[in-house]
Amino acid sequence: MLRNLSIELVGLGKALAASVVLSLLATLLIYYTGLAETLFAPLGNVIMVISVFWGACHVSKAHGSKGLLRGINIGVAFFILMFIATLIFNPSLISMKTFLFTLMLCAVSGCLGGILGVGLSNNI
Repeated sequence: MLRNLSIELVGLGKALAASVVLSLLATLLIYYTGLAETLFAPLGNVIMVISVFWGACHVSKAHGSKGLLRGINIGVAFFILMFIATLIFNPSLISMKTFLFTLMLCAVSGCLGGILGVGLSNNI
């Protein structure tokens, strides 16, 4: 079934799955330790960066070229999905500052993951 999907959709799916798994781990970590709940926002940003980075790296490694462009595409696609989910579940969280910061974070981590993916590919 995964062979029928494009590499970009598989990479985006891996990024979303990594985001869910890392979020669950972070929640368990905060719940069962004495860490403050104020760590949720920074941990969310770190989880987002790791997830987008991993998805972009996977896509660029599979293609072997244009890592910067492919990474930005994965980062922006991930951002759009997160933005839609935020609009559905809690639109009051959206402000111009968080919008731009999150978009920039997704794009930069996607770029870096895409560059690393091209470096790791065997298609050179």
